[in-house]
Amino acid sequence: MKQFNDNGCVILCLYVDDILIFDSNMHFINDVKSFLSSNFDMKDLGLVEVILGIKLIKKDDDMVLTQSHYVEKLLKKFNYFNVKPISMSYDSSIKLKKNLSKRISSHKYY
Repeated sequence: MKQFNDNGCVILCLYVDDILIFDSNMHFINDVKSFLSSNFDMKDLGLVEVILGIKLIKKDDDMVLTQSHYVEKLLKKFNYFNVKPISMSYDSSIKLKKNLSKRISSHKYY
């Protein structure tokens, strides 16, 4: 096994055929990509934007994870994307309780 980083580690997040490579040093990331591409058939898609339905947004030194694009996709699918949003008050004195009635098919909402 080739050693890439003496001062830490490179993090690989793999799911089926998608992989994310994390490190604070771009040189180490490029070394890992070179190693992987010499051993496997792969494509470099550049900086990640969306993976597994989660959008990654880099802001300064932070990374924000959001699924807002997925919500927008659902709203468009069911023709609710262009509806006017409204404010709704919330009564914090209402206590939620477990629903003990008949189950509703989850397929109804897809």
